[in-house]
Amino acid sequence: MDLIEALYLATTTVLAGAGVTLTAFALSAYRSSGQAAMAYLAVGFGLIAVASVATPLAAFLTSFANPEAILLVNTGLLAGGMALIAGSLAAYEPGTQELVIPEAELSRLRER
Repeated sequence: MDLIEALYLATTTVLAGAGVTLTAFALSAYRSSGQAAMAYLAVGFGLIAVASVATPLAAFLTSFANPEAILLVNTGLLAGGMALIAGSLAAYEPGTQELVIPEAELSRLRER
């Protein structure tokens, strides 16, 4: 494996890990708040994570035979993910109360 391929795999691993982590955080926020904006975030970050895994997988499986198609799929998934992340800002409802800490836990912390 060439150095450039190893670096590509390393950066892809970091991007996929970050995407999965952000997806998990957004899903957790959606479960606790019920906000549609958090669902958009989760799907958007999920698409970015999928793009980060699908692109190198397709590239190595095809031996980089069709780079234009690989880039099109990558860009399409990233664009969809970014559009959903941007859409989460439009769907966000200001003025709603979102609790990160459950009320019972917050009460216990206040008593200390």
